[in-house]
Amino acid sequence: MLARVRISVPDRPGSLGRVASVIGTAGADIAKVDVLENESGRALDDVFVQVQDATHLAAVQTALSALPGVTVVGVQQPVPPVTGHADLELVDQVLSGPERSLQTLVDGAPGALGADWAAIVAYGLDGDQASVIAVSGKAPAAQSIALSAALRLTTVRLPRPGSDTPYAGAVLVPLGGSPVGLLLVREDGLDFHPSELWRLGQIGHIVSGVVPATV
Repeated sequence: MLARVRISVPDRPGSLGRVASVIGTAGADIAKVDVLENESGRALDDVFVQVQDATHLAAVQTALSALPGVTVVGVQQPVPPVTGHADLELVDQVLSGPERSLQTLVDGAPGALGADWAAIVAYGLDGDQASVIAVSGKAPAAQSIALSAALRLTTVRLPRPGSDTPYAGAVLVPLGGSPVGLLLVREDGLDFHPSELWRLGQIGHIVSGVVPATV
């Protein structure tokens, strides 16, 4: 099982090495490390670890939390397999089939971009959400997806169906100049970091060339 563990560590030589050593001692394997930010003498990293099950993951978290100066910010699991090029592969698929670009994007986005589910949201001339025109697997019914945010690159607060409790993380990604946005949702664990938003914005800009001007 692959899990994303977000940790805050001292920004000095050897810190990540100590983290890797503890993870290895706990019997887990590191698949990938994403450095999210370095600020005020600390670094925020997403460490993707391969663990056996939820119990094993909890043991890894405990071991990391015991390291002096290390804070476990949060965990997302399971997460999609880490290939290193999943986002580029998705962009290629979308651009290669413009006639079904939106469906390809919404189907592939969760696995390629680290979300649990996705939706394509259309906006009206008044700037408000008009409709949900496509959803991925695991998404709730389209009529239960309601956004109050304007169509721009931003994290959003999205309540769970039938509840005022929001999902752990949600982000809205404009698709160029079209009245359409890609909604990505993480049900539990971690919100989207600002560094992730920048990458998602670039992907939205690239695929916008094959997105219909009207929907």
